[in-house]
Amino acid sequence: MTGTAAIHEPRPLSWPDRARWLAYLKFTLVFYALFVPVYFGTQYLAPAARLGLALFVDWETHIPLIPWMIWPYLTLFTLFAIPLLQMSADEMRRLTLQSTIPLLTAGACFLALPCRIGFAPVEIDGWHRPVFAALRTIDSPQNLVPSLHVAFSALILLGAREVAIAPLRRLYLAWLAVMLCAVVLTHQHHLIDVATGLAVAAIARAAVPRRGGARDCGGGFQTHMR
Repeated sequence: MTGTAAIHEPRPLSWPDRARWLAYLKFTLVFYALFVPVYFGTQYLAPAARLGLALFVDWETHIPLIPWMIWPYLTLFTLFAIPLLQMSADEMRRLTLQSTIPLLTAGACFLALPCRIGFAPVEIDGWHRPVFAALRTIDSPQNLVPSLHVAFSALILLGAREVAIAPLRRLYLAWLAVMLCAVVLTHQHHLIDVATGLAVAAIARAAVPRRGGARDCGGGFQTHMR
């Protein structure tokens, strides 16, 4: 008999099988195949020298920079391992389809609405200084709306939260909340960037819903009982 009751239970992190590895590989390949031309290619088509839109309000520019928040900000790279350890193959295929929506939307917005950051430059001392310097060498000052940092944090963490056990569900929600704060408190984004990043993630999740809702067992987690 197929153990459907066990399959539908919230699950902890687990080491992936071959199907999950293949689905994860496809997800990462699709992501980078779109991300590189969207994020870096648009910098050449809409260079920083072009006057960008000021999509922020004056009081936002007084939000302090908190240097240590760069570490939560950089956990985005760790976050990309979560689908491999938490999601089934089917769920990662869904995430792959979802990921194309914020990337293509962002590409259009970065070209049509190049923006400028409103925060004044802040001199950063201590051991955070080289981290910010490295970030500024690769980050674009006009690719702001929507925030892909926020969009992919939301896509991955909310997708993983759907199928996780209770402690992980709380962890994923807290992680997302910290990420939303980090992108602003490191002066990488404004509030409209965060809002539009969340919006495009919500659109992607609605456009590619979880198959079977709460009862979707997905590939790579099927068990059998006698």
